[in-house]
Amino acid sequence: MSPLFTRSCLALTLCSLYTNHASANEQKPMELDNVVVTASGFSQQIKDAPASISVITREQIENKSYRDVTDALKDVPGVVVTGGASSSDISIRGMASKYTLMLVDGKRQDSRATRPNSDGAGIEQGWMPPLEAIERIEVVRGPMSSLYGSDAMGGVINIITRKVTPNWYGGVRSEATFQDRSDSGDYNSTSAFVSGPLIENLVGLQLYGQTSNRDEDDFTNGFNEQSTDSGTAKLSFTPDEHNDITFEAGKSEQERNAHKGKSARSSDSFSDYERTNFAISHSGRWESITTDSYLQREKIENPGRRMELENTVLNSQVSFFSDSHITTIGGSYKYEDLTDEGNQLAAASDVNQLTRWSWALFAEDEWRLTEAFALTGGIRMDKDENYGTHWSPRLYGVYHPTEHWTVKGGVSSGYRSPDIRAAVDDWGQITGGGGDPAIIVGNSNLKPEKSLSQEIGVIWDNLEGFSTGLTVFNTDFKDKITETRRCTDSTGGASGQCQIGGTSYKFISDRVNVDEAQMRGIEATLDWDITQALKLATNYTFTDSEQKSGPQKGKALNQMPRHMVNATLDWQTTDQLGTWARLNYRGKTSDYLGRTTMSDGTPSYTFVDLGGTYRVTKNVKLLAGVYNVFNKEVDYENYQTVLDGRRYTVGIDLSF
Repeated sequence: MSPLFTRSCLALTLCSLYTNHASANEQKPMELDNVVVTASGFSQQIKDAPASISVITREQIENKSYRDVTDALKDVPGVVVTGGASSSDISIRGMASKYTLMLVDGKRQDSRATRPNSDGAGIEQGWMPPLEAIERIEVVRGPMSSLYGSDAMGGVINIITRKVTPNWYGGVRSEATFQDRSDSGDYNSTSAFVSGPLIENLVGLQLYGQTSNRDEDDFTNGFNEQSTDSGTAKLSFTPDEHNDITFEAGKSEQERNAHKGKSARSSDSFSDYERTNFAISHSGRWESITTDSYLQREKIENPGRRMELENTVLNSQVSFFSDSHITTIGGSYKYEDLTDEGNQLAAASDVNQLTRWSWALFAEDEWRLTEAFALTGGIRMDKDENYGTHWSPRLYGVYHPTEHWTVKGGVSSGYRSPDIRAAVDDWGQITGGGGDPAIIVGNSNLKPEKSLSQEIGVIWDNLEGFSTGLTVFNTDFKDKITETRRCTDSTGGASGQCQIGGTSYKFISDRVNVDEAQMRGIEATLDWDITQALKLATNYTFTDSEQKSGPQKGKALNQMPRHMVNATLDWQTTDQLGTWARLNYRGKTSDYLGRTTMSDGTPSYTFVDLGGTYRVTKNVKLLAGVYNVFNKEVDYENYQTVLDGRRYTVGIDLSF
């Protein structure tokens, strides 16, 4: 058996042991050179993973006052948190947010159908586990449709939660944020995590939850009043050393309220979202085989707009390990059931419920041609009720010419199925905001959006605390779904020039596949342990997009900063005191494509944050931070969104 394969299996075995038998008294992450699972479906060291991948560790989460998952992702190369105020979302490598697939423990999280036309941006992030329950966050940059299917065109974010422990362990984290600006809303949150055995070595229990509240800003277009309450329970069953079975149930609620004279421009608005989820999962580990399967049902409700979405997903895969090959095969099935009373054509078509099924088969093989070079090839076949069969291949190589150098590169395809409403001829989606209504009509002839990406990267690590890397990527995007105007009424619908079924609209749009675009860029990273106590992590991202067809040919596609710099400096000042500093620079954006026309770009900005932690006792830690130290103003007039000014955070972390 080759030494490299032995090390791969060792990492897999240790990761499995950690998953199920981590000591409650040793809640720090394992030192396994950042073991990851998202890039290939099985555990491997990050340097061997066939993708560009970043990891936010448990240690980073514990030592910084991140507000939530979105805040933690701001330091990752290639990742942009779009929007602001109450409408933030996550974009990877210049692709719009809807092309980022969100996973929790490998399970899909999909609620976008309950907020058509991108209403309520940021809701998906509100369903994520609280930071107290997260072991690490893995971010794959670039298409992963060969493993995960639709929605993974831009990349994948996989949130790995902490596992059920053999001894009882618990933690509570409470934080409060106070704004320097008197008309900005304060924020507070409390999260808790508890885990332990009910029957030793057989049955374990895990509970976690969070409650948070953001006060409403006292100025137009600012943050809404927001509150989130969530809770999850997991029951694990380990009948023997080879099998783990987990039952999971969770419920989350989000409310967003805006009042005229405060954050609302013209009238009060109140919205609430509810999500319940149930899942059963199984993991198996034998001498040369591992299996992972889950069945999940999630229900998302938007009562204010009379919408209800139910997603049922079954996914199963098995990996086979041999001397020179690691082969993964699997399949999945998804059923979507959407009820929406907002169909503007329902009077004529009587359509207010939509269903859709899809299934897939996939296979991937990592072939270790030499001890220094591994080639991964994969392909996925998706069968959709409306769009027939689609194939998503990828080919990726990882080469270690010496112990210090790694060269990675490959070609990956991506695709995204049209939204469930978009492909229905008898569906008319209301749009245009308040006032005079407008409508977007579905199109049963739509095709899935597709992409083809190429990347190559070089990483150098001196194995003594210094590493640097450079990745170049290119993505060709075709069959992008966009709106075309069937007609426009300059009187706002009063003249009756734009009518369907006797109802007048200020405009009528159709959804069509027309646009082609190209995204390309560079990602550079540098990580340096300056001393044992002082660590620097920096990254730079350059992103450029260009429309290759349509009336705006040659112009930028998305509102993304061309240049982005992140830097963090961590200093373990004493055994008890740790301090940190963070810089986030976002360059100006070029003019970009709005719904149907070009919109103005936005200026650059830089945020600087400072903070620290102090361990009072083994079980008590204090946290504090000052964010946007120089009080950089990002306002709606100049940026079309609002971000917080200077603010102060204090918190306490208790463990028992």
